[in-house]
Amino acid sequence: MNSLSQSSLAIRLLPGILIAAAVAVLATILGGYFPLLGNLLFAILIGMLIRNTIGISPTIEHGINYTVKGFLKFAVILLGVGLNLHEIATIGKQSFFIIFTSVCLGIILTVLVGKMLKLDNTLSLLIGVGTSICGATAISAVKEVVKAKENETAYAISTIVLFNLFAFFTYPIIGQFFQLSETSFGIWAGTAVHDTSSAIAVGFLYGDQAGDTATTVKLARTLFLLPLLFLLPFIIKKSAKSKVNSSILKAFPWFILWFLLVSLLNTIGLIPEIVKIPLNDLSKFLITMVMAGVGMQVSLKELTKLGLKPLLTGLFASLCVGIISLIMILLFI
Repeated sequence: MNSLSQSSLAIRLLPGILIAAAVAVLATILGGYFPLLGNLLFAILIGMLIRNTIGISPTIEHGINYTVKGFLKFAVILLGVGLNLHEIATIGKQSFFIIFTSVCLGIILTVLVGKMLKLDNTLSLLIGVGTSICGATAISAVKEVVKAKENETAYAISTIVLFNLFAFFTYPIIGQFFQLSETSFGIWAGTAVHDTSSAIAVGFLYGDQAGDTATTVKLARTLFLLPLLFLLPFIIKKSAKSKVNSSILKAFPWFILWFLLVSLLNTIGLIPEIVKIPLNDLSKFLITMVMAGVGMQVSLKELTKLGLKPLLTGLFASLCVGIISLIMILLFI
């Protein structure tokens, strides 16, 4: 990409990024006045208010989408500054079986419920995969393999968006009710909340340690997308090897490697203490920007078009993954 095209891209993205940043600043101020709600909830609510009142123009949409996808990856990498590989390994050992169980049962049971409701098998699979693994990223990767229609993909992503919002308002309350520690809550958010951005944000709503734990668990859960892409052609009995290879390359979360590298640098003491707090604060502000962007992607008008069957299937999938992982945490963590 030459310098002229890079400049053109930056100009196209800048309005949306600046609006997300402005919302994040306002949300941070309001979060300081109302700490029980916090800046992340304010960010998503203000974003939703903007989208569903004055609307988001196509010019702004580009920057909003980039904020949600690109800035999230950078924020996750920066979170590695506060973690070391020993902590990551410990959290991974604690959560692996919970992730494996909730992913497998979540997908299988969602497809079965979709059959009971006579929902299209492809749509049921997309909802199950998105709920159980990593939201819109998983749906976008799997749709290539199963050759899903655009409306099926849109419906599946819309259900994920809706129940991500549900998690924001209910998970912290449920966590307090069961008196979950920050580590336990972080594992729950990481194994049960759908999109990576929302899982991390819900974790930080509960506390900093919960946010760090949710980040590690969610990244581990995201990797379950790769074996699923390998297995899908055999499960659905379709020859889609080229599609699988292409989807894996697109879906592989390369930023996880950078997250681990930064954590390694912290583990061996190469990151000075003086920069850890500023980088950690920057990461949290970027996550607030991401949640502002997520809010500005939520169209209540579009959600009302979903129809009852996808909605019920998505509700079941969300409850299934959330309840299975919560029970296992209460029993084993």
